[in-house]
Amino acid sequence: MNQAIESLLRFVNVTTSGLLAGSLGFGEAALVPGWERELPQGVDARSSEQALAAYFNAIGPVALATSITLAVGTRDTARSRRLLDSVSAIGLAGVLMATMMVTVPINQKLEKEAPADYLRDQSNLLARNWSRAHAVRTSLGIGAFLCAAAANIPVRRRR
Repeated sequence: MNQAIESLLRFVNVTTSGLLAGSLGFGEAALVPGWERELPQGVDARSSEQALAAYFNAIGPVALATSITLAVGTRDTARSRRLLDSVSAIGLAGVLMATMMVTVPINQKLEKEAPADYLRDQSNLLARNWSRAHAVRTSLGIGAFLCAAAANIPVRRRR
């Protein structure tokens, strides 16, 4: 792979992985497809504060695509760098899978329930499972970002 293309991919990978990790750890919504379905009922994802929110759906897949491209396409780099790229890709895939297959469906079930004064056992279980899945995907996102950042550290070669 051309070094200029690799540098551009690494920049995009670190940037998107960082945005994704930040949104998972500190924001209301993950920057992956389906995040708008996690918003509480009555909150419009197309409101004036979130006019660009539809474009955020691409951040997670772009981070994953660049990470996979780096893990597969860079043949002449250090083995440790390729390993970090691979681990980053696995972590980002885990973030997307946890979001689309666990947190979004749980949130949709919780939203369908009628309001009640006291939470039912089923609601408590769903909320606890959502919190656990969110903690896992946040950890995977932060780990993927750290691996992507570590892969960008220049390797000194001994002569």
